[in-house]
Amino acid sequence: MAALHTPAERRLWLAIGAFAAFGLALRIAAGQGALWLDEAWSAWYADATGTPLGVFLNINHDNNHHLNTLWLQLVGADAPPLVQRALSILTGTAAVFVAAMIARRQGAWPALLAALLFAVSPMLVTYGAEARGYAPMLLALLLVTLVVLQWLDAPSERPLHAGGVAIAVALGMLAQLTMIFGLAAIAVAAGAGLLLRMPWRSALKQGLPLMLALFAPALGVIALVLGIGAAQDGFQFGNIDTFSPTAWAEGLAMLLRYAVGGPVALAVAIALAVFAATRLKSLTSDVILFVTMTVAVPLGLLVLQFGNAGMPRYHLVGGVGLLMLAAVGGGTLFARRGAAHWIAAACLVTITAGALIADRSIIENRRADPSLAIEAMQRRAPAGTAVAVERDRAFAVLEIAALQANYPLVIEEARCPAARFLFIDRDGNQPFPAQPQRCGVRFATVAESEAEGLSGSHWQLYQAIP
Repeated sequence: MAALHTPAERRLWLAIGAFAAFGLALRIAAGQGALWLDEAWSAWYADATGTPLGVFLNINHDNNHHLNTLWLQLVGADAPPLVQRALSILTGTAAVFVAAMIARRQGAWPALLAALLFAVSPMLVTYGAEARGYAPMLLALLLVTLVVLQWLDAPSERPLHAGGVAIAVALGMLAQLTMIFGLAAIAVAAGAGLLLRMPWRSALKQGLPLMLALFAPALGVIALVLGIGAAQDGFQFGNIDTFSPTAWAEGLAMLLRYAVGGPVALAVAIALAVFAATRLKSLTSDVILFVTMTVAVPLGLLVLQFGNAGMPRYHLVGGVGLLMLAAVGGGTLFARRGAAHWIAAACLVTITAGALIADRSIIENRRADPSLAIEAMQRRAPAGTAVAVERDRAFAVLEIAALQANYPLVIEEARCPAARFLFIDRDGNQPFPAQPQRCGVRFATVAESEAEGLSGSHWQLYQAIP
């Protein structure tokens, strides 16, 4: 990286800082509204377990993203949602700077474009504004990526900061275990980069410390989490969908769509990524890594027939690789003169416009904001009320939202006599009943919200018909 004291470099990082500030504003706007399903259960578990040690010993569930759970426990279940999401908002914003530092290796324009894409990407705005572990994990993964790529420039001459890599890996894995997908991509790309530079025996000697720094802490965290679970009641999964190629394709397509915002923007981003992967011969290590993230990670899920591969978040690393390739390809074209410059400009305007349109929808939707259900009950029963839930999973959503609104709410299972209100939530295209009946009482819809984007659950609130 060029020295920061040069005027050109100062201007570059001021511009990157402006993009990061815009990304922060987007994440704050997207962080409004009550916690949705997975966030609410994270807050509920954090509050119920009571102590930081309990986060590691007592919550043996895949929804326990340990660093995020510790944060939720620190701020409290009744904290404003924006405070509960602050860890993700701050780490998601910091990722903009680290992405720019990685792309800066290729030039000023790639760095600037990486900052722009990471700031406005609907995928990163979503995961960078919810109380889960994906944003801290991604920041850790990008830091590891930066250190490894810098080391690969001269592996025989430059020492690997193995201790720093190991610490970042451990923290990232404690944030979200799917970091292992990104670590696998780094290992493959680093191995390929070493083999391109030296004989295989030398590559093995140079690469072994890196492999240990990547996978010793990662496997250690996995063993700790699963081992504690096995020693108690067993490690639990909230939901495991059996693998199907159709679900895998749908999850990948949805993630890629929200990586940049819409099919047109996606097509443009893919074109820039292909240019970066096929035309930029001098970017060997970086391009190998970004291509591995983009292609090998989702293909690995397909080959291994990974359960839950239909969930877009499992393809997050692939989306990050695509953004980096698009930034490098677009930045390289933009730095040229003539038609290439204007083609790149048109591409970036298209991607940015698509991303901001999707961001606006995400911000307005607020993950189908469950606080609207609390407000609807509060208007009709200001002193408090009782609500029945169709499925137990909705319990934490309503309890946390009512706690934050300081509204007295009793949440019941479906039992007789029927509660005054009934809350039903759905995923995907599952239909809602028009007028459900409980204990001989009919209910009519009084509030509803449909989730848009990568997070949230659809719901309807019903009131008993007198």
